[in-house]
Amino acid sequence: MSFVQRYFHRPQQVALRRLNFQVHLWAGIILTLYMIVIGVTGSVLVFRPELERLCGFKPWQDTRTSGPQADISTVVDNLRAAYPRSRIVSVEAPTENDATFVAVVQGRGRLRVASSATDGKVLGEFPKRRTWVDVVLDLHESLLIPVHRTGRVLNGVGGALLLLLNATGMVIWWPGVRNWTRALKVDFQRNWRRINFDLHLAVGFWTILIASFWAFSAIYFAWPREILRFVNSLSPVITAQPPAVSVEPERIIPEIDLRPLVKRAFEIDPGTTLGGVDFPYSRRAPLGILMRRGNGAGREYVDTVFFNPYNGEYISTWRYGVNQSLGDWVVWSQVPLHFGTSWGLAVKVIWFFAGLVIPLLAVTGVLMYWNRWLRRKWKHLRGPKPRAVSTPEMARDSA
Repeated sequence: MSFVQRYFHRPQQVALRRLNFQVHLWAGIILTLYMIVIGVTGSVLVFRPELERLCGFKPWQDTRTSGPQADISTVVDNLRAAYPRSRIVSVEAPTENDATFVAVVQGRGRLRVASSATDGKVLGEFPKRRTWVDVVLDLHESLLIPVHRTGRVLNGVGGALLLLLNATGMVIWWPGVRNWTRALKVDFQRNWRRINFDLHLAVGFWTILIASFWAFSAIYFAWPREILRFVNSLSPVITAQPPAVSVEPERIIPEIDLRPLVKRAFEIDPGTTLGGVDFPYSRRAPLGILMRRGNGAGREYVDTVFFNPYNGEYISTWRYGVNQSLGDWVVWSQVPLHFGTSWGLAVKVIWFFAGLVIPLLAVTGVLMYWNRWLRRKWKHLRGPKPRAVSTPEMARDSA
């Protein structure tokens, strides 16, 4: 019987599977705390916008009234009047998560400023205080390490180990051709140890794809350039990365009139709604008018129409999310599929519970280790010690 046939019919008798089991066991033990932390925090952050509102981080969220949306040029003019010595970095139009215009203003520090959705008046600056939601975000993204880059790299290492855990877990999961259907479900009529065992196997099987994707996206967030080059070597990345757009700098930067540029952007990109403006970050950078193709709150479905800020000439359009290759799909999907916040409440709820699967697998794995090995060793250590037997010879020696 060949190796494949033995694994297919009697996997428990394959020596390589036993080695695979040891790798899975110790990788799981090492990752237990990490999986609990990253799974719980990820599930909480699915509802980050709602939690920020509850924490008072968006005090103007319910101020919007019925009526047409304010002209973004009016919003920018009011911001320039309120912050004459600061530079406007960007302005985003209202979304389902933000009922106001949200501007980023750079002066001595970076501020987030809210403006009314109906008349464009400046409402005030978003609170700078640090909330528990921010702590959860830092814990998830960088493990509370002050140098965020270091934290993301450690997250990438954790993602790589989680991929290893998933791969070895699938090898162990296979119970043989006669019993494989039993590993797809949980028999709740058995004792708790068997239920725990079934949970680990069944839940691990049904969530292997999303858990592996999250692991890969953690690697991507840690090393985006390297992963981008790797994906591009397999399938060309065309629209999933921003184009290299620059302009010839001039001596004087004029005060940009947005009205004609916004009007031109609607002509170039019909069927969209205004998403905001990205102002030039350097003398060679273009101005970007953001045009939304849907109702999402993120930039997963946003076109950027680039203009020359010196003369207003149209340069090009970047249609992010209009994927033209497999490489585009792989790179573009990392953000929306990782966070699960782009497709409404139903997907958020699914992602919330799916995130809790990771700590569930960690806990059930530890309980399996306890049931199979640690419990026996613990009983042995705590068992009654053998009593000494006295003999006539021992009595004579002691005398």
